[in-house]
Amino acid sequence: MQYPTPDKGRAETYRQKGYWRDQVIPDLFANSVAQYPTHAAVKDASGAKLTYRELDDQSARVAGYLAAQGVGKGDIVTVCLPNWCDTVVVFMGIIRAGAVVNPVPVAYGTADLAFALTKCESRALFLPEKFRSRDFLAVFDDLRPDIRPDCSVVVLGDAPVSDAILWRDVLAHDVLAAPIAIKADDPLTVLFTSGTESRPKGAVHTHNTVMFGENALASTLGLGPDDVAFMASPISHTTGFMHGVILTLTTGGTLSLLDVFKGDAAAAQMAAHRCTWTMGATPFLADTAAALEATGNSLPDLRYFLCGGAPIPEVLARRATDVGFRVMSVYGATEAPPHTVVFPSDPIENAWESDGRPLPGIEVKIIDDDGADLPIGEVGEELSRGPHAFLGYLGEPELTRRDLKEDGWYHSGDLARLLPDGSLRVVGRKKEIIVRGGQNISVREVEDYLIAHPAVERAAVVGIPHERLGETGCAVLVLKEGQTLTLPEMVSFLKEKGVAMFKLPERLEIWPELPMNPSGKIQKFIIQNRLDENSVENKK
Repeated sequence: MQYPTPDKGRAETYRQKGYWRDQVIPDLFANSVAQYPTHAAVKDASGAKLTYRELDDQSARVAGYLAAQGVGKGDIVTVCLPNWCDTVVVFMGIIRAGAVVNPVPVAYGTADLAFALTKCESRALFLPEKFRSRDFLAVFDDLRPDIRPDCSVVVLGDAPVSDAILWRDVLAHDVLAAPIAIKADDPLTVLFTSGTESRPKGAVHTHNTVMFGENALASTLGLGPDDVAFMASPISHTTGFMHGVILTLTTGGTLSLLDVFKGDAAAAQMAAHRCTWTMGATPFLADTAAALEATGNSLPDLRYFLCGGAPIPEVLARRATDVGFRVMSVYGATEAPPHTVVFPSDPIENAWESDGRPLPGIEVKIIDDDGADLPIGEVGEELSRGPHAFLGYLGEPELTRRDLKEDGWYHSGDLARLLPDGSLRVVGRKKEIIVRGGQNISVREVEDYLIAHPAVERAAVVGIPHERLGETGCAVLVLKEGQTLTLPEMVSFLKEKGVAMFKLPERLEIWPELPMNPSGKIQKFIIQNRLDENSVENKK
């Protein structure tokens, strides 16, 4: 497998500044085991719990199993598992074997899984026997033609499966005989982009790129061994894998995992496990706040609720504040997590007025369509550069050159502006601008107004073709239970808020739910595809 490699000049600079070091994640995890052997490393919603000593033993057995199968340095292992303690064991076992972790969501379809296995040339695959209503043994049968002959398949369950090994047998394997020699610039993980674009890309990160970002985030937030991180965000995605698993296990903290998100369940588990911080998309924040409002309960141990994936509507941030916890926006990408975060010392209103400030060592700038730097307040594309950035996309040199330039700047494709205090404000994606009759409309601005409507639970605004104007806006809304909303009522509400006439959506769709990826981001290309299909059907 050919991986992109670090730029020599930037690598030397990062090492001189102490941003990149020689420590690798197995060494940092070993330090946690030595210092906190009986401390809880991970808990999950089933009641399962592992101390650092237990996680050390079990992950060493996974590493021993993989080594016995010939899986080693540079080989990719695909993991399609929920937020379980066992999943963390698998991750650490893969890393200790010197292999590369490729976490993929349990929501992936068979075609998605086949794509990942083929792209990664995966040497091992971990699947659950079942999760929720889905039979993964049937998925495995469908995948067989796409699995390499030398790919070992492990099933977490009790039913015997031909051509696969059961999890209990892996845990009974001998531990890894000796530590694998790993370098900090070796690949650690391949994380596929979240699917807000139609073609996922596998971002390659090393131990150094990951640990710089996690060290910077932990230092900024003051996180350490006394902290308990709650993760309902899938640990198969950047937020859960990096900021949940890696940050926690390398600082000696405790990770609390929830596999099936519901607001009341999340609030109850955070209270029971005395969680001190969490991170998730706005739906997680909204549902948790609603559950606390409904019961009158509180989360006195929760210091921070970091919210990313989209700017936080003011009405939602204030609701969370009213039920007793601090909301702070965070911004980043699979390719470069994180870019910015609201610092604990920042004013509380920064949560909804900005997307945070750059972490130490990370540069952020805004450019126009010609690549020129823009001054404070001007909207353009957001770029970031720093030791946290990925090395490139797996097997996609052309896409890598498009998004990651030779000078190290990562082009996010997000439209944003810088604020006077150094904070960043994201206003949308370049392709999410609706151009109506030559006038640009930021869909994020309209969505923020819509989500403040008392009848609206979720909102997305997309552009739809128009013969004369080029594009007009369509609002796709999910309403709160028992609520109704018509197009004239919606338009009247927006007018009362002072929204310009040309920005008003000219079509309204009420849907029971919006398509989202597992990390809670709305998949607008799916919305647009459905709207296009409906338009075709209506013309017949």
